[in-house]
Amino acid sequence: MKICFINPAPRSYITERGHETTGAYPPLGILYVMGYLKREGYDCTLIDQHATKIPTTQVLERVKKIDPEIIGFNTLTDINHGMRATFIAKIIKEWNPNVKIAFGNCHATFNHNRILKKYPFVDICVRGEGEITFYELVRALEKNRDLKNVLGITYRDNGKIIINSDRPLIKNLDDLPFPDRDACKDINYLQNYGGFNADYGKFITIQSSRGCTFNCAFCCQCKLSKRQWRARSISYVIDELEWLDSEGYTNLYWVDDNFTNNPRRAIKLFREIQKNKFDFIWVCDQRVDIVNDLLLYEMRKAGCRSISFGIESANQRILNYFNKGITPKMAIEATKKAKKRNIDFILGTFIVGAPTETLEEIKKTLVYAQKLEIDFPQFHIYGAIPGTEVWDNLVREGKIDPEKYWENGVKTLLPPLEMVEKEVKNAYFKFLMRPKYIFNQNLRTLRSIYRWRIILSNLKYISHYRNFKMIYDFISGETWTHGDKPE
Repeated sequence: MKICFINPAPRSYITERGHETTGAYPPLGILYVMGYLKREGYDCTLIDQHATKIPTTQVLERVKKIDPEIIGFNTLTDINHGMRATFIAKIIKEWNPNVKIAFGNCHATFNHNRILKKYPFVDICVRGEGEITFYELVRALEKNRDLKNVLGITYRDNGKIIINSDRPLIKNLDDLPFPDRDACKDINYLQNYGGFNADYGKFITIQSSRGCTFNCAFCCQCKLSKRQWRARSISYVIDELEWLDSEGYTNLYWVDDNFTNNPRRAIKLFREIQKNKFDFIWVCDQRVDIVNDLLLYEMRKAGCRSISFGIESANQRILNYFNKGITPKMAIEATKKAKKRNIDFILGTFIVGAPTETLEEIKKTLVYAQKLEIDFPQFHIYGAIPGTEVWDNLVREGKIDPEKYWENGVKTLLPPLEMVEKEVKNAYFKFLMRPKYIFNQNLRTLRSIYRWRIILSNLKYISHYRNFKMIYDFISGETWTHGDKPE
C-alpha cells in the first residue's frame, strides 16, 4: 500500500517567497509517522510544499506519479495551513475519488467534526499523536476492516460522522523509531526570518521530549499533552545524535514543547553531549522561570548558541490572563543570565493584542523589549485559535462565533488592528536604531564566530535589493499577525 504525506504551504507563501531555497522546518510530526510506518513495512513518500515552495500544480503531478491509496495532510490553524490542505485535497479527490484523504496535527485534532461536516472529500481526521493511530488506520484500510476500533480518529461511515474514543498518550517514547529523515534528505532546511538565514551548515530539527506541564492559555499543547511531560531516554537521544552526526548534520533546533521542563535531566543530557564530543551548534526555546546559571553554562558547553525566550508581555495583568506563570522581572533576570553565559544570540518573543489589552499596555510591552538583554524581538499580534483556553473562554462568553472563525482563528485585540500594526512597526525600528544597541551588536558580533558564520552565509542573499525589502517587510510586523480580522 502506497502512502503519501503532504505538508502544504499558503499560496501567499509560495508566490511571495517562491524564489527562496530555504526557510522552513522539517515536518517532524510527519517524519515520525513515516518512520513508524516504514518500520512496519509500508511505502511512504513526502511532498513538502512548505519547504520547496512548489505550486499546487506540481504537487498534483507528484501525487499522480506516486499514485497512493492514502494521503495524509499536515494541518495547522494559525498559518492558513488547514485551508490550503482542503484546497489541495479537493483537487486530488477530483482526480482520484478512491484515494483516502486523512488530516492530522492540531487543526484536525480540534476541528475534526467541523472539517468532515464541511468538506466531503476529507475522509478521516487523526487526532492527537499520530504514529500508532495512523499505522492502525492504514492497516484497517488495507485489510478493509471497520474503523470503529481505531482509537483517535474521526471518520465518515455511510454519511454519518463517527468520533472514536481518544487514544492514550504514548507512554514510552523510546518505542518510536527515529523520524524518517531520509524522506527529506534532498531538501535544504534552514531557519529563516524574512528570507535571512539564522543558521548555516546542514540543519535539522530534533525532539527529546513531548508535552508541557504548564497551562499557557494561548497554547494548545496543554490540551494535546494533557499537561503531561514525557521524555525520551538520554541514551536514545544520544543514539539519534550519533546518527545525525554520521549524516553530516551540524545545526540543530530542539523543538520540544518544553525542552528543560526537568532541568536536572536536561543537564545530564548536555553533559552526555559533551562527553560524546559532538560538535553540533543548536537552538532551543526556553521559559524564563526555569533558567539558572548552571543550566545555561552546561547548555553553552553542549553547543547552544541561540535561545528564544517566551517573554510575552511587560504587563503582569496580561501574563496572568494568559496563565503564563512568570513575571516581567523574571525575563529581565533570565536574559541577563543568558548574556552573562555567552549565549551568542538571544531572541525574545512577545504577544500583544490580548482580548482585554489596552493600547497603553501594548505600548508598554513594546518599550519594555528595549530594556531586556536580547538581540532581537519578535512581536506577535495575538489571534485566538481552537484548542486554546482563550478560544474556549471567548466562545463561552459569546464574544466570538466559532463557526465563523474556526478555520483561521480570529484577532481579538481592542484597539484597531492598523493602529497596533503601526505601533509594532515603529517598535522594531526604535529597537534596532538605538546607538547603544548598534554598538553592542557590533561588539558581540566581533566576539562571536557563530555570528560571523551566519553573516557569511547571508552575503549573497542580502546583496539584492528585493531581499532587503523582504527583510524590511518582515520586521515591519506584517508577517506576525495571525487570524482573520474580527467583523
